Amino acid sequence: MRTSTLLRLATTGGRQDGLRITATAVGAAAGTVALLCALTVATIGSGDGPYSSDLLDQRGLHAGVVMTFVLLCVPLLTFVGQCSRIGAPARDRRLASLRMAGARPGDVTLIAAVESGIAAGAGAIAGLLVYLAGRRILDDPTARGAEVVRSLPTDVLPPWWALLAIAAGLPLAATLFSAVALRRVAVTPFGVLRGRRPAPPRALPAVLLGLGAGGMAVFAAIVELLDLDHRPFVLGAALFTVLFAAAAIGLILGTASVASVLGRFLAPRVRRASLLIASRRMIALPSSAGRTGSAIMLAVLIAALVEGLRVNILLSTNHSQEFYASTFDLIDLALALAIVIAAAGLLVNAAEGIVSRRRTYAALVAAGMPRPVLARAALAETLLPLIPGVVLAAATGILAARGVFGTRVQHLDTAIVDDRQVNVAARMVNVPVPWTQLGILVGGSLAVMLVTTAIGLLFLRSASDPDELRTAA
Repeated sequence: MRTSTLLRLATTGGRQDGLRITATAVGAAAGTVALLCALTVATIGSGDGPYSSDLLDQRGLHAGVVMTFVLLCVPLLTFVGQCSRIGAPARDRRLASLRMAGARPGDVTLIAAVESGIAAGAGAIAGLLVYLAGRRILDDPTARGAEVVRSLPTDVLPPWWALLAIAAGLPLAATLFSAVALRRVAVTPFGVLRGRRPAPPRALPAVLLGLGAGGMAVFAAIVELLDLDHRPFVLGAALFTVLFAAAAIGLILGTASVASVLGRFLAPRVRRASLLIASRRMIALPSSAGRTGSAIMLAVLIAALVEGLRVNILLSTNHSQEFYASTFDLIDLALALAIVIAAAGLLVNAAEGIVSRRRTYAALVAAGMPRPVLARAALAETLLPLIPGVVLAAATGILAARGVFGTRVQHLDTAIVDDRQVNVAARMVNVPVPWTQLGILVGGSLAVMLVTTAIGLLFLRSASDPDELRTAA
C-alpha cells in the first residue's frame, strides 16, 4: 500500500472518527505539556533562577514537582487509550469494507495504527507549541534588589534532543499500542472477529496483588534480609517498583474477576430488571470493568501511598516543614486532577458503551422496557465492580506506605531560643493512619465516578430511540 493511500485512509471517516482523532490529539497535547513541564523542572541548575516559589527555588523539592507532573501523565495517557475506542464499531465496519475491496489483514491493522499515530502526533506538536509559546507569555521577570526573580522557570530550556524525544515518543508509543491492541483482531469481509472471549483470570490477580501488597507491607524486613541497606539505593528502588507494579496490575486485572464473580452471584438471585441486565453484562464482558476503572484505581493507589508518606515525613521533620507541606499539597492537587481526568475517561467509556449497544437498547425500549431501568442497569454495571476496587486500592496504598516508610519515626521537639528555632529533644512516636484523608479520597473518587457515569447516561435517550433499529449493528 502506497504511503499516500495509507495516509488518506487513516485520516478519512465519519463524525465519530473525527471526534476520536480530536479527543486523542487533545489528550496527547496535554500529556506532552505535562512531560515538558516535568523536564523543565528537572533541568533547573544551580545557576538558574531565583524563583518566587520555594518549590522551584529549593533544589531538594524539585523531585516532588517532577513527580507531580509525571503522575498527571498516567491518567492522561489512559484517557488517550480510552478515546481511541470512540466510534470503534463504525471503524470496524469501515475496515471490513476495505477487506472486501482487497486489503490484507496487515493493511487494515496498519491503517488503524497510523490513525492513532497521526492523532497523537498532531497533539504532541500542538503541546510542544503551547509549551514554547507559554514560556514567552508567562515570562515575568521582576527586579528584587540586585536579583531578577521569576514565578516560573521560563528562563530554563531543556536540550533540544530531549524536547524532540518527548514530541516524537508519544506518537510512536500510540502507534505501537494500537498495533499491539489489534494483533488478535481478524478483520474479515464479513465483519470483525475477535474469537472466543477468554474467561477472566481468577488466581493470577490475587497472586500479583498478594505478592505486591504483602511485599510492600514487609518491605523493611525484606531489605534487612537481603542486606539492601548496605547496597546501592537503586536495588531497593527497583524492588519497590516491582512490588508496586505487581500490586497495581493485580488490582486492574482483579476488577475483571470481581465483575465476573459479582455478576454470577447476582444473576440467579436478583429480581430487579436493572440488576439482572447489569449482572448479565458483567458476566458477558467482565474485562470492561478493568479497562474502565484502571486509571482511577491507579490514581487512588498512588494517592493513598502519598498520604501515608505525607504523615510520615511531616511528623519526622520540623525544619522547613512548610516546604514539605507545599510539595505534598502540589502532589495532592495533581492527584485530584488525575482522578478527574480518569473520570473523564470513564465518561468516554460509558458513553461509547451506550452508543455501541444502541440497537440492543432500542430493541428493549421498543419491547416496553422503561428507560430509567436501562439507566440504572448501566450505572450498576459500571460502579458495582469499581467500588471494591477503589477501596482495595486505597488499602493497598496505605499499607505500602506504612510498610516501606515505617510505623514509628523520630520526632524532634523544638523551641524558640533567641528568635531561632532549635531542637530540644528527640523521641520516637507512632505514625497514625490518616483515616480522614483516606475517607475523603475514597468518597471523593466514588462521587466523581458516580457523577461522570450519570453524565454519560445523557446519551441513553438518543441511543435507545426505536429508530436506531434501522442502523447497522
